[in-house]
Amino acid sequence: MAKEQNGTGVVTETINGNLVLIREPVKDKNGKQLITKDGRLYYSYKVCGTVRGHEKKADFVPKDMGGYEPLDVLFDISPKAELIMHDEVMTNADGSKTPYTTYTAQVTDEDGEVWECGVKPQRDSDKSLLKFMLIDLHKHTPPAV
Repeated sequence: MAKEQNGTGVVTETINGNLVLIREPVKDKNGKQLITKDGRLYYSYKVCGTVRGHEKKADFVPKDMGGYEPLDVLFDISPKAELIMHDEVMTNADGSKTPYTTYTAQVTDEDGEVWECGVKPQRDSDKSLLKFMLIDLHKHTPPAV
């Protein structure tokens, strides 16, 4: 979740300069964790942080439906994953270029091996909240010396 820094306010948590992706159990209205037909537990994935002093969350899902199994592996290694974001440009058939962002959940195991899985924001509003968290984070992070 968000961490306090030097008592001056709340900032968004990072690992190695990257936002932190966490998973939480999905529960029914009675507080019981939901289970799939094949016995797997349901989880939601999110980045938590602050935007202008208010705690917010951006929800994430795997890039495809099969991505839940690799995410289970990542979160068995570590309770928190780095959210790696890269800006890319795709060249279309007509020669025009379309910018986009890729998102990867990444953890490092006890042997130093890097494990990763593609994820994406669940909704467009989650992309906006993610951008807002990054803006807020950069405003409250001292410049590197």
